[in-house]
Amino acid sequence: PNGLLLLFTRSADWCGFCKGHLVQFQRQKEAFEAKGVKMAALTYDSVEVLKHFAARAGITYPLLSDPDSEVIRAFGILNETIPSTHAFFGIPNPGQYLIGKDGVVKAKFFEEAYSERYTAGNVLTRELGGSQGLRTEKRTRHLRLLTSASDEIVRGGNRIALVVDVELNEKMHVYAPGVEGYHPIRWSFETDDALTFYSPEYPEAKLLHLPAIQEIVPVYEGSFRLVAEVRFAAKPEDLQHLENEQGELVIKGSFRYQACDDKVCYLPETVPLEWKVRLEAHDRTRVPEELRRKTSPR
Repeated sequence: PNGLLLLFTRSADWCGFCKGHLVQFQRQKEAFEAKGVKMAALTYDSVEVLKHFAARAGITYPLLSDPDSEVIRAFGILNETIPSTHAFFGIPNPGQYLIGKDGVVKAKFFEEAYSERYTAGNVLTRELGGSQGLRTEKRTRHLRLLTSASDEIVRGGNRIALVVDVELNEKMHVYAPGVEGYHPIRWSFETDDALTFYSPEYPEAKLLHLPAIQEIVPVYEGSFRLVAEVRFAAKPEDLQHLENEQGELVIKGSFRYQACDDKVCYLPETVPLEWKVRLEAHDRTRVPEELRRKTSPR
C-alpha cells in the first residue's frame, strides 16, 4: 500500500460521535484503497467490544484494541482531562493521521471539541484528490462548474469538504485572488448559525502577460479545483431547518468571476450553487452490559 489512514477515537461502545466516525470510515474504504491507502482505527476498547461493534456495523477494516492506552500515550494524544479513576480514563483526543508508506506522517486532522470530526471523505478529497458523491453541473457561456461534496451522508459535528471543479472554455481565463484592476474569482456561502464555513483553498495561479496593455496578471486557465470546508452543528435538531422536502440538507453558495479571452473581457457573472447531503442520527446502541468497561486501566 501507498500509506495508511489511522483513526484514534474514544470508544466503539458509549460514544455516538465515534461510532458514526467508524461507520463513515467503512463507507470510504474502497475509495481509499483505490488510491493505495489502507485504513485502521484504534480505541481503548477491549477486543470483545470491537468485535461486537464490527459485527453489528459491518466494519471490515482493522479495529485495534489498546486497552492500556500504550499506543495512545506513545502518540502523545492521551486525554488528560479525565480523572485516572474514571472508566473513561485512557481515551485519546480523537483525530486522524495520514501516514506514508515510509512511515512518515503526511497530514493529521484534530479538532478542539470531541463532537467535531473531519470525515474520512474530507481527508480523501483534500489530501488524495478524491471525488465523492453526485456531481452537479452548471454552465455559462464561458465555463462549466461541477459541484460535489466529500460525503453524501453526514452526522452532527462532521467537517466535510465541498468541491467546485472549474472547466474553462478554450482560450478563456479568469482572474485569481490578488489581481488588481479586474474581478477575481470569489466563492462564497449563505451564512447560517448551524454551519461553520472555512476559507476556500485556491490553487497556484499562472502569471499571464497582456502585451496590449503591458500588464502581468494572475489567472486560471483550462481546468482547476477549489475546495472549501464546512462543519455542521453537533445537534441534529439545529440542522433541521436546512432540510428540503426530500429530507436533504441544502448548502447554498455562489461563484463569481470575470472571464476574458484573447480579444474580449466580459462583464462579471455570479453563478448560484448548491450542495445536498443527507443527515443521519448518531448511533446510541451499546454493547451488552457484560462487555462494558467498568474501571480505568492500571
